[in-house]
Amino acid sequence: MDCETKITRTLREWIPAALTGTDPSDDYKALREAADLFLRKVVGDATERADALEALKVVNLLYTGGCLHDRNAIENEFLSVLASQESPGSLKAHIALFPKELRQAYLKTILEN
Repeated sequence: MDCETKITRTLREWIPAALTGTDPSDDYKALREAADLFLRKVVGDATERADALEALKVVNLLYTGGCLHDRNAIENEFLSVLASQESPGSLKAHIALFPKELRQAYLKTILEN
């Protein structure tokens, strides 16, 4: 029986477009899908950018209120996917979008990778 985790449950509730057929117990896949959604939407029109910012807020809430496992999963999956797609031109714009707590973790992820 699949056991939905806090991360997948929260993402499914608040960002349903990010989770298309994700195993409810696979936090890592869910976070990668949320990162992909963010990357697609952040370069779109105002409505899509708002969706991207909403995804970022939800991930930030999970990060700040999560246990060590949750924070590590977010750093290893969501933030790593974003960092792997980063360019010098997009870094400044993306950093400005991040909430304070997640911004620090994102910069740490970039420096470590």
